[in-house]
Amino acid sequence: MLNQSFGGISPQAVTPQINYVDVVQQLEQVLNTDVQRLQLLIQQGVITQQQGQYLMNNLADTQRKLNMCKQSIPFEHDAIQPSGEQVPVSQNPLELFSQENPGFFDKDGRVDVLDYLKNLDVDKDEISKIAKLVEKLEASAIDGYLKKSAHEKSLNDENSAAKSKLTSYAQNATTDSNNNRIFTREEIGKMSGDEFAKNEKLIMEQVRQGFIK
Repeated sequence: MLNQSFGGISPQAVTPQINYVDVVQQLEQVLNTDVQRLQLLIQQGVITQQQGQYLMNNLADTQRKLNMCKQSIPFEHDAIQPSGEQVPVSQNPLELFSQENPGFFDKDGRVDVLDYLKNLDVDKDEISKIAKLVEKLEASAIDGYLKKSAHEKSLNDENSAAKSKLTSYAQNATTDSNNNRIFTREEIGKMSGDEFAKNEKLIMEQVRQGFIK
């Protein structure tokens, strides 16, 4: 039966020989690497514990599916039906998602998500869930940036107001100090023309009141 040909073409010529055990093992290695990367992102604070747990659940679900595949090896992959007709090839879930959401992965940063999904065996619905999570993370990041900017602006405004008050207080303190100061004839004699002009009103008032003798 294995050597039976269809139209002169043997099944071996139609269906490439694939070691599905190796494929599953490679997928498991990718999953383990993804788990480690996700744990690192959580530790570094790039994503929150809640967000990390959501992604961990997705990875765990993928691992569960891989385990089911391992139990069913060897797989049945007949490329040709008994009637001689080719089995329709199912469309890639990423392609289906891209058709319904054109340009979703074209934005900056989303290319990494696309590369990540290419290494996983996920269906279109799971891709849609991950896409919604990506949008929520982006919206949260933007909201956090806007709040941080508003807070920094508020601090800058408060600092500017405090500096203005300190400057005004210092200027008033200097003026009050000069107003309470009693000049001597020696000090007046050593003044430049600009200094005397600046203090002339106060000096003349002190002379009138008899403070300068």
